[in-house]
Amino acid sequence: MKKSLYISSQAQLETLIGQYFEGMTTLEQEDAIRQCLAHCPWSSQAIDDARMVMGYFAAHAEQQHNRANRATRGLRQRFIGIAASIAVILAVGGYVLWHQSQPNDVCIAYVNGKVVEDNDKVMALVVSDMSKMDNAANAMTNQLSSLGEALELDNE
Repeated sequence: MKKSLYISSQAQLETLIGQYFEGMTTLEQEDAIRQCLAHCPWSSQAIDDARMVMGYFAAHAEQQHNRANRATRGLRQRFIGIAASIAVILAVGGYVLWHQSQPNDVCIAYVNGKVVEDNDKVMALVVSDMSKMDNAANAMTNQLSSLGEALELDNE
């Protein structure tokens, strides 16, 4: 484990800060300055300036790190979106191809619990049922018309 330099006084910190801005400190001394600035109660023009400069560089480094994480996350989300789009396209395409392969001219009817698959018989049943519904609709129209005439006679 690396031994860390200990700064014991405000004067020692200010001296190291001066050396830092002149480019004369070691990495161990820079680390000690950062640690002391983050935790010490001392304040002077040099100490406050060093806090601002070192805080800016620390914040800038963190911003760069966060920006890189967002870019990676954004790329991952785009990849997942593209994969999902491809899956949807393949599913829709498969359904369309399957649906087109199914016979289109098949008529099936269930009459009294029995399956009728002959197209001509099914169409005859449909025509018969439609004719019965048309006759019933005509009968109801005639009855309503007669009822309306009877009501008009009562009102006179």
